[in-house]
Amino acid sequence: MSQGNEKWINELTLARSGVFSILNRDNGDDQSWETTFSIGDRHFYVQGVAARGRPHGVDPDVLLALQTLFFEAGCPDDDTVECTAYRLLKLTPLGTRGNAYARLRESLLRLEGVSWLTRVSRQSGGRFRGTTETNRLIDRISVRDTSLSASGEGGTIEAGAPLRVTFSRQFAQSIREGFYQILDAELLNDLKQPTARSLYRVLQAHRVGDDGSLVRELPVIMAAWREATGLSGQRPNNVKRTLDGAHVHLIAAKYLRDVSYEGSGEGARIKYEFEGEVDPELVRLLTEMKVSRPVAEALVADHPERIRPAVRAVRRRLDEGYRPRSLAATVVDAVRHPEKYDVRMGEFKKAPTQAKVKAQPQPQPVLLPLNRQESLGMIRSILRVKLGRAPRGEALASLETLDDAAVDRLSAAARGQEDLIASVEELTGEPL
Repeated sequence: MSQGNEKWINELTLARSGVFSILNRDNGDDQSWETTFSIGDRHFYVQGVAARGRPHGVDPDVLLALQTLFFEAGCPDDDTVECTAYRLLKLTPLGTRGNAYARLRESLLRLEGVSWLTRVSRQSGGRFRGTTETNRLIDRISVRDTSLSASGEGGTIEAGAPLRVTFSRQFAQSIREGFYQILDAELLNDLKQPTARSLYRVLQAHRVGDDGSLVRELPVIMAAWREATGLSGQRPNNVKRTLDGAHVHLIAAKYLRDVSYEGSGEGARIKYEFEGEVDPELVRLLTEMKVSRPVAEALVADHPERIRPAVRAVRRRLDEGYRPRSLAATVVDAVRHPEKYDVRMGEFKKAPTQAKVKAQPQPQPVLLPLNRQESLGMIRSILRVKLGRAPRGEALASLETLDDAAVDRLSAAARGQEDLIASVEELTGEPL
């Protein structure tokens, strides 16, 4: 592993090792676990200890919010985030009402209480060779509690009181390098389902090849994928049901092009196909600015139109004497948040629109295809996911003959407003 990679391996290891369960609820008995699985030619051995339960549900969103605040504060040398609970919650899907402060307290304690050992190896000459690492995310938290029981259990966090979270040194360094921004915040905002957001994180990490490039297809075995997604102990049918629910959202958001199954049970093969291509010239522009390749590829895939103007904006700042603590992190931030930088209107037409969207309090809709053929393609993909197989040929042929109004209705069903399978069968008159 190169010296540059060591700075961000903690972030990859976290997502690849199944430390966070993609389940939206607590299993109840995940205070320690041990698992082995293989994805591609990487073999993983993981031992986890979670004093207050294995992280799950909204926990990765809370962690991402902490990383964002840490970066916005200039990545302080003491590796500590200082904010209020209200400020932190504003960056999560939890909201700031009801039991949000109690749930935030529970989430922070789970994040502080988890540590894990990961061994990643490959087979070479009949032997497995690799690297063993121990990791943790948070060294210390300090919050002001209220409404505690006599035993000190339960309770909530005071909304306006100071809250301090100190990251582990290695994890803080990965934030300084901008590596956490491999995730597209806009896509995460579109993905309202927690399981879909969590699966997106795992998929994005396993897409990264040894050279830092992002693969366009990812084949996995059901039994291994169950472990990689933190679904250990779940029955194959329950695992598939959980995954399929997330697949529908990831296809609708145009992150995945298609998901297909071959076989059944533990040995079933799942093939993920990803949307988007990357322009190597734009990737080169970013890597020349010290951005690691996986982050560069993710940025180019997500926002190709922003790359050149963002790089020019950062270069102007450098020419004016600006000396960032991390050039890579600054460039990444300029691409992700152009409204914060001097990106000129002629260079980046979308900056005002992006700023306006971010200011709107209501949830943003999931982006769906606009024309007829793209809509039909998305509908076919989601049907394949829901059925666990390709729809019957007769039904697909009838689907193509539907008028535009019927296709619009099926697109609405894909948003979850109706039962898609029932709607297709009704409109085509053919069983799927």
